[in-house]
Amino acid sequence: MNRCLLLQLAALMLISSAMAQEDTPGFGQVTTTKKTALKASPNAHGATATTLAPNTDLRWLMGQRKGKYVRVMIPKGPSGWVLEADIKIVTQADLTSIALEGSSQPCVVPATLSACTTKNPTGCSTPGTSHALANQLKRTVPPQGNPTPLTFENFSQLQDAAVALVDQGLEIAPADRGKISSIDLSDVTAGEGSRVRLVAFLSEGKPHPNSGESVNCNLKTEANNDIHVSVTESKSASEFEGIVVELIPQNRPANWSSQNVGKLRGKLLMIEGGLFYDNLHFANGDAQNAMPGQPKRFSLWEIHPVTSVKVCKKANNQCDANRPSDWKAF
Repeated sequence: MNRCLLLQLAALMLISSAMAQEDTPGFGQVTTTKKTALKASPNAHGATATTLAPNTDLRWLMGQRKGKYVRVMIPKGPSGWVLEADIKIVTQADLTSIALEGSSQPCVVPATLSACTTKNPTGCSTPGTSHALANQLKRTVPPQGNPTPLTFENFSQLQDAAVALVDQGLEIAPADRGKISSIDLSDVTAGEGSRVRLVAFLSEGKPHPNSGESVNCNLKTEANNDIHVSVTESKSASEFEGIVVELIPQNRPANWSSQNVGKLRGKLLMIEGGLFYDNLHFANGDAQNAMPGQPKRFSLWEIHPVTSVKVCKKANNQCDANRPSDWKAF
């Protein structure tokens, strides 16, 4: 078995077991050979999102196949499934970088969070690059002031707007990042860097620390990593129906551990922090056709970093977000 194939197999095994991945997911390229339907699901009965003309270039997401279909995305457009018989494969998805990410070593000396925070403001990424700016934004506490209240519908609207403006699954050039700093939604205006507030429950997923990321200099252990928390609109919903909020390790209160956060299951929470677009992933909100290696969520917009978590005091969870006396700090 050749080395390339071994690396691909290692990548697939890592994807199946990894709790979260950071780097750009692997994708290939395909081109339609005839007029074909972009389906919402990989079967003949799936709803048709749009009809594609011959010679349309598409991204092949994670090299994923299911039955007679392959999973694709129109650049800056919707994703879905097309018949493999109706396309030609231009390039295969390269998954080797995902396998290598899991073995990345700390890039700061001494290998401490303090050194990473003070010496490496862009983590392991070279200052001035697209990834460096994303790392900085993950650590940036939003300006003080009244937070913009958002709903889960707003997060869906933000996702659609961001895909149209800057795409998903790709680096965003620093000059283009400003395109998502102010987005008009149905009832509010918000964008990357805004201080926002969301009322939510923990999803059925388990809060967990990331396993080592560029933003935190590839350090290991929970104390040195963001804690990944999936939240949803109802307390019985799955991660696929939610979004992600992240508790960064810099100045994190001692009681904000993944174990303690998990004890908040079933309680109504009010979460406040900075709005961030996690462009180096794909939205993964289809439980029936999950995308391997991608966090389960319908929107890539996160509250990251989280600056405040409040817990509803009432047993029936009937708390008013605008009445401070209904809430206690976590």
